[in-house]
Amino acid sequence: MTSIPGEFSSLLNGLPTWPLVIVMLVVSFLLIFAGRKVVKALAFLVVGIIGASIGGVLGAQYLASLGTLGSVLGILIGFFVGGLMGVVLVALGIGVAVGYAAYLLTLDVVSSRTAAIVVGIVFFIVGLALYGKILSLVTAVAGGILFYDALRLYGINPIPSTALAAVLTLAGILVQYRTRKETLEPAFANVTST
Repeated sequence: MTSIPGEFSSLLNGLPTWPLVIVMLVVSFLLIFAGRKVVKALAFLVVGIIGASIGGVLGAQYLASLGTLGSVLGILIGFFVGGLMGVVLVALGIGVAVGYAAYLLTLDVVSSRTAAIVVGIVFFIVGLALYGKILSLVTAVAGGILFYDALRLYGINPIPSTALAAVLTLAGILVQYRTRKETLEPAFANVTST
């Protein structure tokens, strides 16, 4: 399996690696400890910008009587609608990935396409329902792998790098689940107290 240090070693050719290591460490810590929020914010921002550009064009075209205000309204509406669609697409993507993986595994075990499709649909729904937890797990693991690669690029041996990455990944999973639980508890507390 190729790793980031292996891919970058030929590109660096004598250049100092510490700036790349620092960037990799910062991104890995963000993914490990706040990955769910980072991914949602990035999805909102990126798809929001795309929506803003589309909304600006549509606003200029269909709200031309308002002049510049039509374009501005189109940009604002496009940004917020696009951003919300981006967050929904993250959940949909997790559901599709879980459903497709279940479909492939079932097809390997059962060899019945109908049964595999049914299991895939069920796991698609499960993936949608649990996407917040799955997203926390996936981002923490991705951050742990990036942290491992940063340590290896810095020159640390594989065994300590693996141990440190594993400990940080587990800590990140716990932190992300705790922050998710803390944000959900006040909402439920308000419902039960009324």
